[in-house]
Amino acid sequence: MERQTENVEHLGSINQLQRYLRELQCRAKNYAVILYAGDNGVSWEGTSRYAPMHSGSIVSAHLERLAPTAFFLDRIGRPEFIADVGLYEHIDHPALIDCKVTSGSRNFLYGDALTPDQVEEALASAPKLWEHIDGSRFDIIGIGEIGIGDTLCAAAIASVLTGNNPGYVTGCGSSDDKVIGQKIDIIDKAIAQRCPEINIIDLLSRFGGLEIAGLTGFILKAVDQGVPVMLDGYVTAVAALLASLKDKRVGRYVIAPSLALEKGHQIVLNELGVKPVFSFDFNYGEGLVAAIGLLMAELSCALYNN
Repeated sequence: MERQTENVEHLGSINQLQRYLRELQCRAKNYAVILYAGDNGVSWEGTSRYAPMHSGSIVSAHLERLAPTAFFLDRIGRPEFIADVGLYEHIDHPALIDCKVTSGSRNFLYGDALTPDQVEEALASAPKLWEHIDGSRFDIIGIGEIGIGDTLCAAAIASVLTGNNPGYVTGCGSSDDKVIGQKIDIIDKAIAQRCPEINIIDLLSRFGGLEIAGLTGFILKAVDQGVPVMLDGYVTAVAALLASLKDKRVGRYVIAPSLALEKGHQIVLNELGVKPVFSFDFNYGEGLVAAIGLLMAELSCALYNN
């Protein structure tokens, strides 16, 4: 019996996703998720529900295959790669890819988070990571990050890049709405103190984080190789917007599977010219939405016989 396909174009968001994939000539059969991990000194300000500079515990859960993203990818038989670009803790595990620049960034409330050289090194880790995982063998790659405090870093960068007051691009991250005012105040003070310029090196030096820098470099490498990227949430979208400063093709090569609850996410995607495909109503991170988006991409290609 032949598969019934005459009504396949009535599948709503799956149909929209398939259009994106066809434009990119992507069959979405072979894919993986890449996570960049680092710690951020601004986490000492206590705006996260996680302990400051303790992202290593989250990474360990992934390495032990206990985290939701790792569990999901194991169930669908797809690999997860984790790159340590700036964890505070040392983790000795054969599956952790060493891209470490330094053991966490500094607190950007009181000074620059990173030196320009550190930013350059984090960006340069992407080609090495690409070679390590043999990135060109994948049809599409999902990206995510692990880094306590990095939604605060991302909001600061987004505020400067989009020209919006921090109040328009700053959400609660992993905490609750009680911390939003504090986060806005931190960003306001940091921007006033250092007057950042709109370029990749300066913005990442001012605010961090190393995981955002790594993601930015990885997106640029993927676009250069013609491999589409499935974004995760707010932080990965900010990394994509940073990458677009160097390569205007970025908006064409990235897919946003869903809109996070972070209020700045929609603003950043608008700047990229990217529309979210689904509405999962997640605010989780760690590559989970990217992983689900990849599975939906595979499903859409299967339904359309691609």
